[in-house]
Amino acid sequence: METKDIKDIEVIALSLGRRFSGINASMLAVIPEQAKLVNIVGMGFNIDSNGIKTIRFRDFLFKCWRDKWRIWHARRNIDMLVGIILKYVFRYKILLVFTSVAQRHHKKLTKFYINRMEAVICPSEISAKYLERPPYIVPHGINTEIFYPAGNKAQEWQSRKLPGKYGIGIFGRIRKSKGTHEFVEAVIAMLIKYPDWIAVVIGEATPKDLEFKKQLEQIVKQADLSDRIIFTGFIKNSKEIPSWYRALDIVVCASHKEGFGLPALEAMVSKCAVIATKAGAWPEIITDAQNAYLIEPKSSQQIAEKLDILMSDDKLRYEIAQNGYDLVSSKYKIQNEAEGIQKVYDKLLKRK
Repeated sequence: METKDIKDIEVIALSLGRRFSGINASMLAVIPEQAKLVNIVGMGFNIDSNGIKTIRFRDFLFKCWRDKWRIWHARRNIDMLVGIILKYVFRYKILLVFTSVAQRHHKKLTKFYINRMEAVICPSEISAKYLERPPYIVPHGINTEIFYPAGNKAQEWQSRKLPGKYGIGIFGRIRKSKGTHEFVEAVIAMLIKYPDWIAVVIGEATPKDLEFKKQLEQIVKQADLSDRIIFTGFIKNSKEIPSWYRALDIVVCASHKEGFGLPALEAMVSKCAVIATKAGAWPEIITDAQNAYLIEPKSSQQIAEKLDILMSDDKLRYEIAQNGYDLVSSKYKIQNEAEGIQKVYDKLLKRK
């Protein structure tokens, strides 16, 4: 990036943590949309994308010192810490913003960092309750140019080259906290009753959870359903994920806890009927039995009960899916998130 271009930067979006997580996924989604509103660049790890300009840390250090005020948008503790040092020790002209998604009480050190931010953004009221200062509420959004319904769901399913006529899916890492075990137990009970249905576990286990995955595969094998409960493994091309949503009729979001929970919204805007636990922002977003179903975490029985309702009634399943689509496509689009964040930036910059 040339010096002239660097001088034009208004916002730096930080990703200084090396591990890819939901934080990175949300950044990859919203930053290209933000770029339509403000001159924004990414800095750090796991934010390489055709739609995101990036800047090296050393270029920022030497070329963005005191020429003008900029937004420093942090999403992790390390992002906040570096921003605090640059601002209060080296006197960089940066306005510190932090997005807090955690649904737990923060540790003392994190509170210390947060109290030095000019503004805090939360994606939900649930996350906001754990802060000692009032945040701005800006819900995460979905890119409806990437996630959208199938023109013909039956054809989309057939393109997967899988047996059966209808699909149930769960997305994400295979681990206990994601509720994969409860999902498998529930679909085993339901697939015996509904022979036209197939279940798909879309995602992979990290090395520490490989034994857990093997246990699930053994449970499926003992139920004689290995041909009807499919483990896809790691999806190398993330662009394939939206097409999986389009192919499925029902998506289960079974996490025991969540920060926000984008998979439920991605499924809803793809016109899947959704069953979600009361985790993350899902209870705040979903109206139970209207645009999705809410269940208690760690309950394979409740998953099975809601699956039974949806699998047995095509009309109801379509109605729930349509209502979910209407909600997300109107209220939770990625443009809404970008505009909400920009309003926070504008308020801060107007004070300078």
